[in-house]
Amino acid sequence: MGALRTEDRASVRVITLDNPRKRNALDFASLAELTAACAAAARDGVRCLVFRGAGDRAFCSGFDIEAIPVGPQEGDRPDLAVERTMEAVEAVPCPTIAFLNGSAFGAGGELAATCDLRVARPDVAIGMPPAKLGVVYAPAGLRRFLHLVGPSRAREMFFTGRPVEAAEALAIGLVDRVVPANEAEGATLALADEIAGNAPLAVQGMKRILRLLDAAAERGFTNAERDEIAQLRQRAFESDDVREGREAFLVRRPARFRGL
Repeated sequence: MGALRTEDRASVRVITLDNPRKRNALDFASLAELTAACAAAARDGVRCLVFRGAGDRAFCSGFDIEAIPVGPQEGDRPDLAVERTMEAVEAVPCPTIAFLNGSAFGAGGELAATCDLRVARPDVAIGMPPAKLGVVYAPAGLRRFLHLVGPSRAREMFFTGRPVEAAEALAIGLVDRVVPANEAEGATLALADEIAGNAPLAVQGMKRILRLLDAAAERGFTNAERDEIAQLRQRAFESDDVREGREAFLVRRPARFRGL
């Protein structure tokens, strides 16, 4: 059984993250499946793509903590796999909507931030906990939040790891709409239908130009800066603190970080 369910509603496609037992957490296999689903949406001429979580408890709780390797590893890393999938989501030519039918954390929060629009129920929260797990988050992921909420709010989210409730998320621009729980799904699909009813070349053209404008406004990193970023992230990923953060999360106790 796959980790995703796909439903077509005329020109709108709904992709459901289908791992409710783990609050729709992602792992290497489901990230690969999600990447392929984004490519399929582009090939199939979908006019609007909606992401949601199965059930009503979570949109996505992030990368499955039990699947995160610790210490020096050969092969793939979770953060690199997440980044490839987010690039695939960004590359979908049609508009994308995250329906936050439940809370979103870590990679789930980034998936929501990567979408063009976000609709949330009032009872959801969005949290980015890498500091609580001893992880330095990827520049591309940090950029996505920086673009949505600005420097100060992005710093607060990532330095504290504190979840942002729906009302605050709306106020700071982290979500675009907050809709009562019994109306949220209908409102999301109505928005998707409205977008899909417009001229696809116009909508997709404007989406592409907006992406190009964002890229043009950013200065690329120098080679030295790229090397420094890679070293910072590798050092944190291979640290004892990552092991401690993972263990503390699994047994639900406060982590005791030592900076080692």
